[in-house]
Amino acid sequence: MKLLGSHLHLIKQNPSEMKSPPLNEREFACLVKEHSRIINKVCYFYATEKMPFEDLRQEVYVNLWLSISQFRGDSKLSTWVYRVAVNTALMTLRSSKSKVETGPLDLRSIDVSSEIDDEQRENLQTLYNLISRLDDIEKAIILLWLDEYTYDEIAETIGLKRNTVATKLHRIKEKLSKAI
Repeated sequence: MKLLGSHLHLIKQNPSEMKSPPLNEREFACLVKEHSRIINKVCYFYATEKMPFEDLRQEVYVNLWLSISQFRGDSKLSTWVYRVAVNTALMTLRSSKSKVETGPLDLRSIDVSSEIDDEQRENLQTLYNLISRLDDIEKAIILLWLDEYTYDEIAETIGLKRNTVATKLHRIKEKLSKAI
């Protein structure tokens, strides 16, 4: 993989030719800006009192910076960023406390289209509150599914088998339906 210029065009290289990408601070800032929606969403859903949103987001940035050389180009860059963000959140939360407490999510903190009406906004708020109560893996799976990732992409991102993702997603949907 090579990162070319500040626009971050990714090109697959022969693994024997792979070196650390020539990623400078400006290129990294472009990567973060391009994928900020993914990073912010993951951080909002996993933030706690002991690990506030800003601290968690900084952890994600650090892990992205440290692991960019491991991106092989086998998947989309957004899938890889999602995986790093979710893994960072899970590892950070596991190290900060054994049981994660979640609370209601303020919908204003997430970029929601201004084209939705109050009833849709309320329904979305309810959905986000229910998602915030799911366990960590369930939360990661449903967020990826809501972002229209395929089962295969979710499996790759989370590190599960495709059939496991399908089963878990079915159970998550049932759980959310019953909670509504």
